[in-house]
Order: sequence, then C-alpha cells, then structure tokens
Amino acid sequence: MLEFKPITLEDRPLMEPFLNREYFRACFQCFPTMYLWGHIYHSRFCVAEGWLFIKSGEQQSYGFPYGEGDLGRAIALLREDAHQNGKKLRFFGLLPEQRTQLEALFPGEFTYTPDRNGAEYLYEAEKLATYAGKKLHAKRNFCNRFESAHPDWQFVPITGENLEAVRQFHSEWVRENEGMDNGLHQEGCVVRSALRQMQELGLTGGALTAGGRIYGFSVGCMINGTVSDINIEKASAEEPGAYPMVCREMTRMMKEKYPRLTFVNREEDTGDEGLRRSKESYYPVALLEKYVTEER
Repeated sequence: MLEFKPITLEDRPLMEPFLNREYFRACFQCFPTMYLWGHIYHSRFCVAEGWLFIKSGEQQSYGFPYGEGDLGRAIALLREDAHQNGKKLRFFGLLPEQRTQLEALFPGEFTYTPDRNGAEYLYEAEKLATYAGKKLHAKRNFCNRFESAHPDWQFVPITGENLEAVRQFHSEWVRENEGMDNGLHQEGCVVRSALRQMQELGLTGGALTAGGRIYGFSVGCMINGTVSDINIEKASAEEPGAYPMVCREMTRMMKEKYPRLTFVNREEDTGDEGLRRSKESYYPVALLEKYVTEER
C-alpha cells in the first residue's frame, strides 16, 4: 500500500520537480494551489517509484500520476492502493489528454463523466492586460469609469506595509458576501492562508487603491513559465469597474514580473451561474475540460 501524508510547506522541494512542466495549464498542477486547497480537500501525497501521487477527499479519489516512465505501472500502483482500501480506482479532474493516455493503456476499463462545473477558464494574457478588441469594450469602459472617478488610483504590490489593510478589506468582503455558504467559507480560509504565506509559496499579490482605501486585490502564481493561475480575486462589487481593474492590473503586474506569460488561468466557476457569466464575459480562449473517472 502506498503511504500518503498531508501536504506541508516543507514538502515543496520534494514535490515541485514533478510539477511546473511547460505543457501544464491546470491550476491544480502547481504546488501553491495544491497546498492552499489541500486541507479543504483533505489532499495527501506520496512519492514512489519515481512518481508523485495525489489522493483527495473522503471518497479517496486520485490525481493523475505526475512523472515520467512506465505510466501503466504508476496507474497499477494506484489501482492496488484503491483496492486495498476497498475502493474502485477513481480519478478526479482528469484532463482530455490524460483520458486519452488512460484509455490507450486500459481500453474500456474506465468510465468518464464530464465535469463542466470544474472546467477551468484560460485567457490570453495580452487581452486581459489591455482589453483590446470589440468583445472587451465593456471592460474598457468600466475601467475608464473607475479611473475617472478615482484619478489617484494605484495598483500596488501586497507587502508587509499594506497586508493588514488587505486582510481588513477581505474581512469586510466576507461579511458582505459570504453569509452561511460553506463553499465561500472554505475559500475564505484559503485566502487567509495565502495572504499569510505569500513569500513562502512564491505568490504575487496586488491591491487596487484610491483615496487611501482598498477597492480590491488579487493573488496569483505561475503554473509554468508561460501560464499563470489567479488563485484569488476580490473587489468591491458596489464600485463600478473595480473587478475589471483588478483583473487588468494583476495581469499587467504578472506580465512585468514574468515576461514570458502568455495565458492566464482564472480557474473554474464551480457551477455558480453568476460566476460563470462573469468568467465568460472576459471571453476565454479555451475551457480546460475535466472528467470524473472510475473503474467499471
């Protein structure tokens, strides 16, 4: 049986050599996202025979193996672990290319159920940094309104000097938006953890300010050299243009810090209709499809 353990900050040097591949685009394919959501999804990891394995949730679903070599052997190890726990082998978040690999190795042995609510939104970084083109003219207009209303606006890095103000803004956002929604409560835990451990996780954060107050903030990381993941984005919904401003300025900040940045992953909508409309309004270039996959 494989020996899984919780993901900690100290495990980063052990896990990252398996991650950050140039062809990775999904948010869960980088250490910061794995770590931040690990305690929410009860994620654990194991390194065995040159492979990184992830197990999550009460149903003991597995991530697709990370590594190189005999993929069939790696999947056999997961199947053995699942069976020893009295479970069928079940994968979460299987991407289309992974489905192709799995089906080639084990034809007809797995079912594949599309997970639209878990599909991730991928955008061109240049488009988000400029809102160029007819489709995004509404975003440009909102930014113009915000800039006109707040001529002293700035988008500044989150540092020790303004961290407490950002935390206070988030606390107010929580009181105004979360209510009793358990999913948003869990997200709040992730936000607090990210702000507390930005440096250790290699996160980049920025805050939108004007008139001595914060109107929004964002935190992100790099999945690889060309794709970023926006882990957190919060803004004042009552201030026209605050969200488009945060999105645009965070993309600019990331592009300046990482000149090769080409695509931005803004993660999934979790089936929330309002969030889905919002993400679609920025016109993604692709949806990263996922499947829930289980042995027959």
